[in-house]
Amino acid sequence: MTVVAMLVGLTACEKEIYSEYPAYGTLFFSADSIEWKGELRSVHTFSPGQTVYVGITIERDGAYITRATQQWTLRGLGKADERSETKIVVDPVGREPVWKFSAPMAEGEYSVTFKEKYSFSAQQPNGTIFGESATLSSRFRVVE
Repeated sequence: MTVVAMLVGLTACEKEIYSEYPAYGTLFFSADSIEWKGELRSVHTFSPGQTVYVGITIERDGAYITRATQQWTLRGLGKADERSETKIVVDPVGREPVWKFSAPMAEGEYSVTFKEKYSFSAQQPNGTIFGESATLSSRFRVVE
Protein backbone atom coordinates (compact mmCIF):
# COMPACT_ATOMS: atom_id res chain seq x y z
CA MET A 1 0.00 0.00 0.00
CA THR A 2 2.85 2.36 0.81
CA VAL A 3 4.43 1.74 -2.61
CA VAL A 4 1.15 2.55 -4.37
CA ALA A 5 0.78 5.78 -2.38
CA MET A 6 4.35 6.80 -3.30
CA LEU A 7 3.76 6.12 -7.00
CA VAL A 8 0.54 8.14 -6.97
CA GLY A 9 2.36 10.98 -5.20
CA LEU A 10 5.23 10.99 -7.72
CA THR A 11 2.86 10.91 -10.67
CA ALA A 12 0.85 13.83 -9.32
CA CYS A 13 4.01 15.97 -8.97
CA GLU A 14 5.17 15.62 -12.57
CA LYS A 15 5.16 18.85 -14.53
CA GLU A 16 3.41 19.00 -17.91
CA ILE A 17 5.76 19.25 -20.88
CA TYR A 18 4.73 21.65 -23.65
CA SER A 19 6.33 22.62 -26.92
CA GLU A 20 7.46 26.22 -27.42
CA TYR A 21 7.68 28.43 -30.48
CA PRO A 22 11.06 29.98 -31.25
CA ALA A 23 11.32 33.75 -30.89
CA TYR A 24 13.02 35.38 -33.87
CA GLY A 25 14.79 38.71 -33.91
CA THR A 26 16.11 40.52 -36.97
CA LEU A 27 15.90 39.39 -40.60
CA PHE A 28 19.17 40.59 -42.12
CA PHE A 29 21.11 40.48 -45.41
CA SER A 30 24.79 39.73 -45.97
CA ALA A 31 27.02 39.73 -49.04
CA ASP A 32 29.78 37.51 -47.64
CA SER A 33 28.17 34.56 -45.91
CA ILE A 34 25.61 33.80 -43.30
CA GLU A 35 28.23 32.75 -40.76
CA TRP A 36 28.41 35.72 -38.41
CA LYS A 37 30.40 36.06 -35.24
CA GLY A 38 29.31 38.76 -32.83
CA GLU A 39 27.91 41.97 -34.30
CA LEU A 40 25.71 41.81 -37.40
CA ARG A 41 26.78 43.94 -40.33
CA SER A 42 23.65 43.90 -42.41
CA VAL A 43 23.96 45.00 -46.05
CA HIS A 44 20.99 46.58 -47.88
CA THR A 45 22.48 47.22 -51.34
CA PHE A 46 23.60 44.57 -53.82
CA SER A 47 24.80 44.46 -57.44
CA PRO A 48 22.76 42.61 -60.09
CA GLY A 49 23.45 38.87 -59.87
CA GLN A 50 25.41 39.15 -56.61
CA THR A 51 24.93 36.36 -54.06
CA VAL A 52 22.61 37.45 -51.25
CA TYR A 53 22.52 35.65 -47.92
CA VAL A 54 19.50 36.14 -45.66
CA GLY A 55 19.52 35.15 -42.01
CA ILE A 56 17.31 35.55 -38.97
CA THR A 57 18.61 35.87 -35.44
CA ILE A 58 17.10 33.73 -32.71
CA GLU A 59 16.14 35.29 -29.38
CA ARG A 60 14.69 32.06 -27.92
CA ASP A 61 15.29 28.56 -29.34
CA GLY A 62 11.85 27.04 -28.83
CA ALA A 63 11.35 23.44 -27.68
CA TYR A 64 10.10 20.07 -28.93
CA ILE A 65 10.02 21.12 -32.61
CA THR A 66 10.61 18.08 -34.80
CA ARG A 67 10.26 19.76 -38.19
CA ALA A 68 9.96 23.26 -39.63
CA THR A 69 8.72 24.05 -43.12
CA GLN A 70 10.17 27.41 -44.11
CA GLN A 71 8.68 29.58 -46.84
CA TRP A 72 11.05 32.22 -48.25
CA THR A 73 9.76 34.69 -50.86
CA LEU A 74 11.57 37.37 -52.87
CA ARG A 75 9.33 40.07 -54.36
CA GLY A 76 10.09 42.98 -56.63
CA LEU A 77 8.18 45.41 -58.80
CA GLY A 78 6.42 42.87 -61.00
CA LYS A 79 5.31 39.25 -60.97
CA ALA A 80 8.40 38.32 -63.02
CA ASP A 81 10.57 39.50 -60.10
CA GLU A 82 8.99 37.04 -57.64
CA ARG A 83 10.54 33.76 -56.57
CA SER A 84 10.11 31.55 -53.57
CA GLU A 85 11.63 28.51 -51.98
CA THR A 86 10.29 26.04 -49.46
CA LYS A 87 12.84 24.43 -47.16
CA ILE A 88 12.16 21.59 -44.73
CA VAL A 89 14.42 21.57 -41.67
CA VAL A 90 14.46 18.53 -39.40
CA ASP A 91 15.25 19.24 -35.72
CA PRO A 92 15.41 23.04 -36.19
CA VAL A 93 15.66 23.99 -32.49
CA GLY A 94 18.49 26.49 -32.06
CA ARG A 95 19.29 26.74 -35.78
CA GLU A 96 18.98 30.17 -37.41
CA PRO A 97 16.88 30.18 -40.58
CA VAL A 98 19.03 30.99 -43.64
CA TRP A 99 18.48 31.41 -47.38
CA LYS A 100 20.85 32.12 -50.28
CA PHE A 101 19.90 33.46 -53.71
CA SER A 102 21.23 35.63 -56.56
CA ALA A 103 20.15 39.27 -56.57
CA PRO A 104 17.78 40.13 -59.43
CA MET A 105 19.34 41.56 -62.58
CA ALA A 106 17.05 44.62 -62.66
CA GLU A 107 17.72 47.62 -60.45
CA GLY A 108 15.09 48.41 -57.86
CA GLU A 109 13.81 47.72 -54.38
CA TYR A 110 12.98 44.16 -53.35
CA SER A 111 11.59 42.49 -50.25
CA VAL A 112 12.18 39.10 -48.68
CA THR A 113 9.55 37.50 -46.47
CA PHE A 114 9.84 34.47 -44.21
CA LYS A 115 7.21 32.30 -42.56
CA GLU A 116 7.59 28.93 -40.85
CA LYS A 117 5.20 26.09 -39.98
CA TYR A 118 6.05 23.71 -37.14
CA SER A 119 5.43 20.10 -36.20
CA PHE A 120 5.89 19.52 -32.46
CA SER A 121 6.70 16.33 -30.56
CA ALA A 122 4.93 17.68 -27.46
CA GLN A 123 1.58 19.42 -27.47
CA GLN A 124 0.95 23.12 -27.01
CA PRO A 125 -1.03 24.18 -23.89
CA ASN A 126 -4.13 24.27 -26.17
CA GLY A 127 -3.55 20.65 -27.22
CA THR A 128 -2.31 21.18 -30.79
CA ILE A 129 0.90 19.69 -32.20
CA PHE A 130 1.25 22.12 -35.12
CA GLY A 131 2.01 25.83 -35.23
CA GLU A 132 3.06 28.74 -37.39
CA SER A 133 5.39 31.72 -36.99
CA ALA A 134 4.61 35.34 -37.68
CA THR A 135 5.74 36.64 -41.09
CA LEU A 136 9.06 38.49 -41.04
CA SER A 137 10.16 40.75 -43.87
CA SER A 138 12.86 43.21 -44.84
CA ARG A 139 13.88 45.21 -47.94
CA PHE A 140 17.04 45.64 -49.98
CA ARG A 141 18.05 47.46 -53.18
CA VAL A 142 19.79 46.34 -56.33
CA VAL A 143 21.92 49.03 -58.00
CA GLU A 144 24.64 48.92 -60.63
